[in-house]
Amino acid sequence: MIAAPLTATRLTYAIAGVAALLHGYVALFKADGGFSLFLVGLLLVSMLPYAIAAGIAYVPSRAGFGLGYAVACLAGDLFMHYAVFIAPKGSTAALGLLFMPIWNLIILGPIGGVVFWLVGRFLLTHRR
Repeated sequence: MIAAPLTATRLTYAIAGVAALLHGYVALFKADGGFSLFLVGLLLVSMLPYAIAAGIAYVPSRAGFGLGYAVACLAGDLFMHYAVFIAPKGSTAALGLLFMPIWNLIILGPIGGVVFWLVGRFLLTHRR
């Protein structure tokens, strides 16, 4: 029974690692103007939802919630990366990069966590 929370915790850490690579890539290779403290701050703020997810997933009884939090945040970040760098719809598309960490913290992360928690509870109660 302990294997499932450990797996969810490790998956959460892996997702945080993928997010760090994505945000590091954006900060190092996609941003104009070279190194700046603004980019460092944006990188740190962008990684905050994943740090919260990892902290939640560290507690075995909350690992599913933390995993859902991280999955939803990564999905939002990947969508924003697509919307800004691959198929931008306008000149203000890059503003999404500034607002996405807030969306992840307040909306996407908690919704993903609740959905994964509910699915986990459903699967536990309908086990054979």
